[in-house]
Amino acid sequence: MSYRIEPAKPLTGEVTRIARIQYARAIEVLRDQPDGRDQAIHDARKRFKKLRGLFRLIRSAAPGFCARENAQVRDIAATLSSVRDATALVEVLERLIESEATAENHDALFSVRARLVERRDRMAAEEAGLEEAIAAAIAACEAGMAALGDLSLPDKPGKAGRTLARGFAQTYGRALTACATAAETGAAADWHELRKRIKYHRMHVELMRKAWPGQMGLRAEVADLAGEALGDDHDLANLEALIAEDTGALGNAAEIATLRTCMAARSAALHAQVRAILKNLLMDDRKVVQSRIATLWRDAAR
Repeated sequence: MSYRIEPAKPLTGEVTRIARIQYARAIEVLRDQPDGRDQAIHDARKRFKKLRGLFRLIRSAAPGFCARENAQVRDIAATLSSVRDATALVEVLERLIESEATAENHDALFSVRARLVERRDRMAAEEAGLEEAIAAAIAACEAGMAALGDLSLPDKPGKAGRTLARGFAQTYGRALTACATAAETGAAADWHELRKRIKYHRMHVELMRKAWPGQMGLRAEVADLAGEALGDDHDLANLEALIAEDTGALGNAAEIATLRTCMAARSAALHAQVRAILKNLLMDDRKVVQSRIATLWRDAAR
């Protein structure tokens, strides 16, 4: 698989190989746009997230390089976000209708959906400079590929394993903290922080899958379930932010009240689902995880 590190191969070469693939695929989809511009942007942003996950995994061994390249990839993604984010709000309304629609609230929810579709289409039509932003993103990806020549990591299995274990455990530890904070506060920002930490943990699981294939495969499945639920919850939070910014833009007072009631019910269900999923995924101490990963990687590299 293109997003998995081979334990028996030099770490520098493996990280460079994986990063080049992600940059190349982002460039290809942005240039060709086989399924349309919006989908191309969505697909490219997924590649950018994978690059950021990769850089986070190895940053203890190359902090300057990883900080610079992570920031560049983050900035590329930010320039391509507006229309895709508007599309995501339409999609979350569709999921809300699927899970919460009743005979009583059906009309209100579909009315809000229609306004979100109009908003998305208007933003797409009025988007100024998007083609220039895409061209700039392609150029930045090419620069990122060139910069990979500067990367130098520990290549001996023991040191490489310790580098990867530190990165893996750091992200895992942050997910532990974020989970406890979100459960305590219930704040949208804290649930969003948890979403980010689980997504990075999921990427690290995939990158290091060769060290412990069966267990990593199970962790990937569980993290996917949690990430999907947290993504839906984040989209609901973004919809609430849009409502707060301009309540009348999406419907009248009665429609918005109905929408918010459905959103609150859906968010509560998602939070309960995430807590149940993560109960087993985040059950170990960070130091135990780090030691285990280092040992597994050393053994897999033999």
